[in-house]
Amino acid sequence: MAAAAATSALAEEKAADKARLLNVCGVPHAHWKTHPVVLALKRDGITQFNVDFIQMTAAGIDGLKCEKGGDIVPLELNFKMML
Repeated sequence: MAAAAATSALAEEKAADKARLLNVCGVPHAHWKTHPVVLALKRDGITQFNVDFIQMTAAGIDGLKCEKGGDIVPLELNFKMML
């Protein structure tokens, strides 16, 4: 019973951490699966705020890339400025 509660608490914390990341990035919840910022962060392995995002450097943000028209391209400047 305690293991199930611990697993549930961990899942809730991961969900809350992901929500923090979306809020900080200014991504509307309705577009979180298709927004270029989310796709670029996910492509770079950044999926959580406390675990991943707060450790990113300016160079890491500048190097973000996303898929556009089937090609991998640098994230547009206006989206980088959101971060």
